[in-house]
Amino acid sequence: MSKTAIISIDGHVRGSRAEYREYVPKKYLDTFDEAVKTATAEETPDAGNLHPELAPEVQWDSDLRLEKLGSIGVVGEVLFSNGQPFQVNRLDDFVDASNIELGEVGRGVYNRWLVDFCAKAPEQRRGQMSMSFADVDEAVKDVYWAKEHGLGGIALPGLTRGGKYFFDPDLDPIWNACQETGLTISQHGGGFDPNGPRGSAGIRGTAPGFGAFMMISTENAFFSNRSLWMLIVGGVFDRFPDLRAAWIETQVHLILPTITYLDKICDSDWMAQWSIKPTIKHKPSDYFGKNIFIGLSPFSPRQDPSGDVLGKDEDFHVKPGFHIGSVPLMYGVDFPHFETCFYRNMAEVATLLTTPVVSDDEVHHILYDTAASVYNFDLDELAPHVERVGFEMDDIRERADEIRRDVVEFDISHITRGFGGFGRRPTAAASV
Repeated sequence: MSKTAIISIDGHVRGSRAEYREYVPKKYLDTFDEAVKTATAEETPDAGNLHPELAPEVQWDSDLRLEKLGSIGVVGEVLFSNGQPFQVNRLDDFVDASNIELGEVGRGVYNRWLVDFCAKAPEQRRGQMSMSFADVDEAVKDVYWAKEHGLGGIALPGLTRGGKYFFDPDLDPIWNACQETGLTISQHGGGFDPNGPRGSAGIRGTAPGFGAFMMISTENAFFSNRSLWMLIVGGVFDRFPDLRAAWIETQVHLILPTITYLDKICDSDWMAQWSIKPTIKHKPSDYFGKNIFIGLSPFSPRQDPSGDVLGKDEDFHVKPGFHIGSVPLMYGVDFPHFETCFYRNMAEVATLLTTPVVSDDEVHHILYDTAASVYNFDLDELAPHVERVGFEMDDIRERADEIRRDVVEFDISHITRGFGGFGRRPTAAASV
């Protein structure tokens, strides 16, 4: 039987401080050096968001990263930021600098470094360009620059107070550039209310730490997925029918009822009483699998006990109503974040393979095929790597109990006990 492997659609990467320095414009070197000096004095790790059992260099050491991921059957990665120069909070995945100018400089440094990092294994990496939509003309240039320099997609910036909503026609040149270049746009998780609580350094099961943590985790699903329904009901996929978009680690429990609600609105005249009629060409659910794809980190049937994601019950019956289904789904390892499934990855794969309602074809779509298509991986280029690090599904299925027996349960106590000053907002200098 031929082997299969995993294309992880949720990887995070950054350069070391020493590597980033090589890409910092001369004008900003003194500022960068001073920030590094302060960070070193305060013993701020050169790590970003990192699992405590992984060494920081696993992020930027190309060969070491390939070796680690290959050991769990990962043959390709879609890569998002794990920290940029001049970033305020080292645990954020996005630019949040002490001022706009430094934020833009840091973003440029990161993107140039990312191009060179991906070029070390171009057939196995699809780096997602860090973007800003503040200047539409510059954003369009950035999209074409990303394509020209071998990056594999566009990371959507966060929605900010005062910024344009994603259905604003002013942003159409950006979507057009993405469609022309064939670069997928991706919304990675981590959307939060900009005015909400940031948590505290000692989050535990008591207020206010627990209250802040639960508020953030509950509302994250809404703020992370706002861009999804904006693009749908704003008609972006009608104006740009070949545009592909993925929502990665954004929590699906709010997507299902929201799309169900929007389907009902668009399939009835309920809002006609206010002279409001749908202006999009299809039902919102019809865009899934064509324009819209969902990345779960990881995809485990344990996350779908009622069958609402796959749309099948335990008796293999197709459930009525909207369900994402297997075709739009993709699998992420979230390496090397502190919440990564790296250490239990094969147990998750074994669980997926032994779930009766999931066929081998569906497993292959979730682990490999869909991501390869959405992010333009060359299957011929990947083939020898699949043969080298891949696995046979029948073998994993037969050894499922053995694989799962010695795997510890997911544990985030290193987060909730104040790991790395979670939620703390240190000075910009301490966070480079």
